[in-house]
Amino acid sequence: MERAFRQGRLALDFDAPPFDSSWRLLGRSFLLFAGTLPFLAAVTLAVFLPGKLLTQFLCYVLDLPVEGVLSYVLLDISDLVLAALAVPAIVYGLAERLRTGRTPPAGECLRWGRRLCGRMLWNKFNVEITVLLWSLLIFVPGILAMVRLSLTEPALAVEADSCANPLERSRELTAGYRWRIFFVLAPLLILDTAGSFLVLGELARQPRWMLALGDALMWIVNGWTTAALLLIYLARVGRGVPVRP
Repeated sequence: MERAFRQGRLALDFDAPPFDSSWRLLGRSFLLFAGTLPFLAAVTLAVFLPGKLLTQFLCYVLDLPVEGVLSYVLLDISDLVLAALAVPAIVYGLAERLRTGRTPPAGECLRWGRRLCGRMLWNKFNVEITVLLWSLLIFVPGILAMVRLSLTEPALAVEADSCANPLERSRELTAGYRWRIFFVLAPLLILDTAGSFLVLGELARQPRWMLALGDALMWIVNGWTTAALLLIYLARVGRGVPVRP
């Protein structure tokens, strides 16, 4: 961990499989997700459970209906803020697992997440705004923008100080591979969307603490997407798109 802080990026002194098939990468990412599930659950719940409980408490104090527009806005904001801490922490843990075969302690990973939280939040906000603006034209440009910017998070989480423009870095890394990336992301987005509608829709009629718990648990499943994007990123930097010193 101290080495990562001194160098300003994570070590990538290991070989990653090439990104030769969307379905094979989905399979590899699921194995990584399943093999690190206790770690993913620990980091995700450490960040999201108190954050979601606080969000629901604020909605309760402000007397906002669970299915009201303002409640959804607050939930989206909380997702953005909490993911800005959790995602770099998860990427750190998964990268170390791939590099050394061991999963580091959650606290060690969260230190890396706190280090990058502010920059991650700003770049995630820029990604969301960019995708939203393109989606306002017609739906397809929004999807294309999402794919182009899909590697923003792993690029920033791994390269850290050397990644001056994570959005541009993602455009560089996804060039020539965007259809493959789309076919990785599509089933994961469908799974995430369907799960959110089914689980959170049902919990909307339950006490707020149950809704907060369900929301936090759903973010554990989102760790599969993080694992997939990290593997795509590692395959790309190992195939002629080096990490900048």
